[in-house]
Amino acid sequence: MAIEKNAMNVVSKFKLGSEQVPVECNIATEEQISKLLSYCVYPMVISEEVLVGEVNVTGKLAVKLTYMTQENQIVCRDSICDFSSKFLASTIDPSQKINVCAKLIDASAVVLSENNVKISSIVELVYTGIKHDELSYLSSADESFCTKLSEVKVTTLAASESQEFEEEIKVPIKDKFERLISTDADVIVKDITAGSNFVSVSGEIITKTMFLSDSETGKIVTLSTSESFKRELEVTGVSQTSMVEVEAIPRKDLLKVETLQEENSTSLNYVVTIKAKVLAYDETNINCAEDIYSLTNNIEIVTESFKKLSLGGLDYFESKIEGSLTLNETQPRVDKIIATSSPYIISTNSYIKDGEIFLEGVAYTNVIYLNDEEMTTNSIQIEVPFTISEKTSGLENSEISASEVLDDVDVIVKKGRELYFDAKVKANVCYYNNENDAVITDVAVGEELPERNCAIEIYFGKEGDTLWDIAKSLNISLDSLREQNSMVPEVLEGNTNLTIYYQKNKRAE
Repeated sequence: MAIEKNAMNVVSKFKLGSEQVPVECNIATEEQISKLLSYCVYPMVISEEVLVGEVNVTGKLAVKLTYMTQENQIVCRDSICDFSSKFLASTIDPSQKINVCAKLIDASAVVLSENNVKISSIVELVYTGIKHDELSYLSSADESFCTKLSEVKVTTLAASESQEFEEEIKVPIKDKFERLISTDADVIVKDITAGSNFVSVSGEIITKTMFLSDSETGKIVTLSTSESFKRELEVTGVSQTSMVEVEAIPRKDLLKVETLQEENSTSLNYVVTIKAKVLAYDETNINCAEDIYSLTNNIEIVTESFKKLSLGGLDYFESKIEGSLTLNETQPRVDKIIATSSPYIISTNSYIKDGEIFLEGVAYTNVIYLNDEEMTTNSIQIEVPFTISEKTSGLENSEISASEVLDDVDVIVKKGRELYFDAKVKANVCYYNNENDAVITDVAVGEELPERNCAIEIYFGKEGDTLWDIAKSLNISLDSLREQNSMVPEVLEGNTNLTIYYQKNKRAE
């Protein structure tokens, strides 16, 4: 008696855990600060080193400060702070692919001196692992066994790459332009398609610019633009049928902006570096033994359960959010809004319910304004909790990976103390879950079956019985049972008597 074994690779994706990392930055400024107007913090993961039992992470914190100088000029200062962390887990080994995502949990700023600001932030690092399991399975056996085969769908990792590319965006300035104050850029992925050894990624780059338009009047302009991009990335191993995930991270530490001034016009040339983390998976159908029995011996079937990855694809959607803020009596009234600066989102929760994906978070923006009575420039931060939703085909038990950016931020004032905020949230969401399955990995052969003491047997079949189950219970071949009961369907439609002639089928025994 002989059985044939094969091996297959199965990939599963799982959350290893998360940690909150405190990061502090002391930022020196060239100009003397008279008043801090706003700040914004954006964390980025730069590299992950996977070792036995640990992951070493290096990252950068992009910090943007907007402040008033002693000369009453509004100035922005960009700074980059490095951070690192070591995540420990006994299940980690270098054969795994580990992806680390960073998101801001909280941040605060304190002016330590006229030329120094301290930023204290908490960054959450979320660790996701991709594990390969090699499983053996039975694919066939000799004529002394009867084997039922079925297709098992498994997911394998086709490619895993991290690439950086640059996108250039020209932003025309329609207003008078005197001095650039601040620049920023965000990225959102809207669509992913796979081809032969390439992945096409398309989405939007949202640029945010603040500049001084007229120094005599103190006019400041904030300008937001959305430009589409599409990039084909060479990724070996990807095919047209591959399922692909792409995480796009704007490298704010590498952002370049050049002012192009011509005779009658001004424009800004943004060069945005995007880090794309690409994961591609293939689904494969494998013929495995679903059930097996011996014609000559008692056997014991050995099975092994496993988890296999199931991807739910990418959803992209947009939603309007709005909110308001009423200034208290101790805060100077708003007579004129100068600018809105440093809008950002902190995500707090995501879930699927009743066929909809829900994203929860808080949108922040800083409002810089004038108070005529005190002749002062002031600022206030608006916080707008939001919940947005969209129809989805994702399962309620899915793990969710979401990315959101703010666009079209607008703030208006009424009666000097009531601020109204509205903006657009652009979001993409990826889903995955791990399905449970099992395969037969081995067969232990026991004692021989006892000799039959009859030549003919009548089997009283019940409605719903299958010919396979009947043949297995009698230890005869399925082909013999079919030949001798040719009018009987594969699944009994009612109580049916089957006749088995053992002498005729002695060879099958």
